[in-house]
Amino acid sequence: MTALLERLDRHWFAPARLTDLALARIVLVGFQLILLLVPALSETIGACTGCSLRYQLWLTTLDSSQYHPIPTLKVLLLPFGWGARPDAMFLHALWLGAIVSGICALVGLYTRPSLLFFAAANTLLVAHAYSYNEAHHTEALMTIAFWALAFGPSGAAWSLDELRGRVRCAASTMRFEPQSAEPRKDPLARWPLRLMQWLLVLSYVSAGISKLRNGGLEWFNGYTLAYLVGADGVQRGSASGVWLAQQIPLLRIFSVVAVATELGFVGAVLLPRFAWLFLLAGAGLHTAIYLTQRAPFPQFIALYVVFVETLRMYPPWPLSVRAPKASPKWTVVYDGLCPLCIRTMTVLDYLDLRSRLSFVDLERDWPKAGAILGPVTEQQARHALHLASPDSHVTRGFLAFREFARLLPPLWPLLPFLYLPLMDRVGAWAYDVVARNRSRRICRVEACAS
Repeated sequence: MTALLERLDRHWFAPARLTDLALARIVLVGFQLILLLVPALSETIGACTGCSLRYQLWLTTLDSSQYHPIPTLKVLLLPFGWGARPDAMFLHALWLGAIVSGICALVGLYTRPSLLFFAAANTLLVAHAYSYNEAHHTEALMTIAFWALAFGPSGAAWSLDELRGRVRCAASTMRFEPQSAEPRKDPLARWPLRLMQWLLVLSYVSAGISKLRNGGLEWFNGYTLAYLVGADGVQRGSASGVWLAQQIPLLRIFSVVAVATELGFVGAVLLPRFAWLFLLAGAGLHTAIYLTQRAPFPQFIALYVVFVETLRMYPPWPLSVRAPKASPKWTVVYDGLCPLCIRTMTVLDYLDLRSRLSFVDLERDWPKAGAILGPVTEQQARHALHLASPDSHVTRGFLAFREFARLLPPLWPLLPFLYLPLMDRVGAWAYDVVARNRSRRICRVEACAS
């Protein structure tokens, strides 16, 4: 029993990369924001009926006799009375709140409260759409995922919250330390991903069992699937569905493949080495269902991001054992007694996704900095930040920041602005003004509490 409990503990709570959970946050929240902001996906394709604001507002025009609030909606609207019906103004405000909180959750600004509001808003919108005698399980799994992300440490990496924490630490200690190349791990980073993996498994397995329980062996005769595909094809205008409904031998094969994919999806968790095969089969199944029956399951495919750790450990193809060739480094020489410089280095280091930069504090190691800068004196180096390219070409001040915008992908959107006419003069003037008025300290705290 002890060994079993230890295995379960490792399965759910072994230290995992915080970046894996952050990636799930970015992909799933970004995907949901697209559904909220693009009515064509919500209405025409039918990817998320509860995401369409127009659909939500249309529901409020229906007769109250058609409104049958599900328990989730009753609980969420409890402050307004048990079984209260939301009006158009409330739903509009809730939709706007979902957009704002979703953007904050996407960039990781006040991540936990943003995710909590985003999860609650999407739950309420979906529950309201479900309260008119129509429900779709595709939206339910995505909604649960937002709650799991909200209660996990999904804002501890790749977020403005993490960046703000690093900047505060550097400013309080007056010391900049480049971040470690090894991703940080946390015991609580795995359970949200595991939870969604098992919920996906349960969804697929329950669908497969339902087919066998309701159809029995007749499900595999081809005619049962022909009826379903043909009816959906006619109703939803799918020519490929109408054609496929006439191909009974082919449908017999498809019916076996569908059940085998659904019942066997548990292998994505239990057989991690072959997880990519099960995910590929699931994506293929959903694609075939959409092409023939126009039933969209994009949320399920988006949720496959929760297998990121598994796919990294067991990739679909063997990775080369030869280490990739390291890119030549650009060297940043900065003033280590300048609080503004320390905060700036912390931000640049955080944005250096490709590890293109190395940093030299001229106050700690002037001989090294001087060798890099050549004829630049120590006093000149203190006056402005300097950037040395791999071929020893040195730029300073504003021109150095323009190079940062070229080197660091998150800053690429700034490039057109930084190369506007006369911007080199305006930028240089603004940089010199800031440099002349920045503060310097003569000592620094040597330890960081975090």
